Amino acid sequence: MAYIEGYPPQQSARSIVKHIGFMMIVLSVIIVFLLDFSSNWLGQLVSSVVPIMIILSLMLYVSFKVNPTEWKRLVRRQAYLRSAELDRAIADEILKLDDEHFILHDFVFELFHIEFIIVSHRGIFVLGKTEKTGPLEVRDGILFQGGRTLETLTGNLWRVCNLVNIVLKKGYQIDVMPQPVLVVPEALDLTVSSYDDIAVVKPSGIVPLVRSRKRDALSAEIAQGFSYYLKQRYASRS
Repeated sequence: MAYIEGYPPQQSARSIVKHIGFMMIVLSVIIVFLLDFSSNWLGQLVSSVVPIMIILSLMLYVSFKVNPTEWKRLVRRQAYLRSAELDRAIADEILKLDDEHFILHDFVFELFHIEFIIVSHRGIFVLGKTEKTGPLEVRDGILFQGGRTLETLTGNLWRVCNLVNIVLKKGYQIDVMPQPVLVVPEALDLTVSSYDDIAVVKPSGIVPLVRSRKRDALSAEIAQGFSYYLKQRYASRS
């Protein structure tokens, strides 16, 4: 049976509290350096609002990028619960793979959030997900769900796949393009099975998709080495 690194998740809201506390400390230090308390410090504070807000916005953006799941847990509770439910459904299925498949969950890869990634001799599969239940449709070459575009989600899936391909070329001298996979809730009526070379499946369709690929896409040594590299460099920070 396969093992999923990072699942079930071990993080808590305390990590977000630490991020917020760090941002408050940094802002306090910046304010102290910006203000001259011997003169009209209140007027200086007002004039410094714009740069302070810009700095705060940048810190919040980076914090969200490196810890998107916990921010969702904090500010979008219902969306987080739906996402966690789909994560459980995905995990239950991919645990049916054997231990030649190395799986990592919920980490940030070069500022892109990866839900699940499967690395094995059959290749690399990058899994994204949409927990919404609206119907899928393609209009004007763009994938929609319930009237809302999934362009950002599908675009990020391909960006991650291309970044992984670049790392493999540079570090392992092999040219293997990962397979992007969009996972939708099991209860959804699946009307689109593929979009822009992205496989669209329910959780129950992940294992058959992986097993359908040829066995020699990666050597066992490279699959193990690359998964360990991802774990040590990226997943261990998440």
